Amino acid sequence: MANARKRLPVVAAKLLQTAKQKGFDMKKSASLEQNRVRQPRAGGVGKASAPTVATAKRVKLSPAGQREPIGLLEERFPNSEAHAVSFEYFNPAAREVLVAGSFNDWQPRATPMTKQRGGKWSTELLLKPGHYEYRFVVDGQWQDDPIAARFVASPFGGLNCVVEVKPMVAPAASRP
Repeated sequence: MANARKRLPVVAAKLLQTAKQKGFDMKKSASLEQNRVRQPRAGGVGKASAPTVATAKRVKLSPAGQREPIGLLEERFPNSEAHAVSFEYFNPAAREVLVAGSFNDWQPRATPMTKQRGGKWSTELLLKPGHYEYRFVVDGQWQDDPIAARFVASPFGGLNCVVEVKPMVAPAASRP
């Protein structure tokens, strides 16, 4: 550590001399003298080499006008019109809860729910805007969603729950 402190002014002087030879107009400032090697802190990495003029010349920056533009959100995420829809069911005694509906061709095994603390079961699906009918399958028995907002008649008798996924409305552009 003591050697590093002794070498710092010599290294700084050589750096200034090299910069002057390369045509840089630099003056020795008090801040350059104040910089010193510091002990690494917890989690830090050992010694790091100080940047030099040679290092700076190797860095190539692209002109601002020649960067490739980032694609629109729809181009990067083709399913961006889909919305996350959460399904929840409460039954502490249940061993298995599945959700089946028009979004998964009424295949209960396609969408198992995950048991949470306190007997809550949940899952989240990405659905495009529209109306979807669904029901829960609890330990092999078809059940209604007790908190569903709408129901429609099922072709097998009884009712199916309905969830409506509305399209997102883009915010109106502000006018000056």
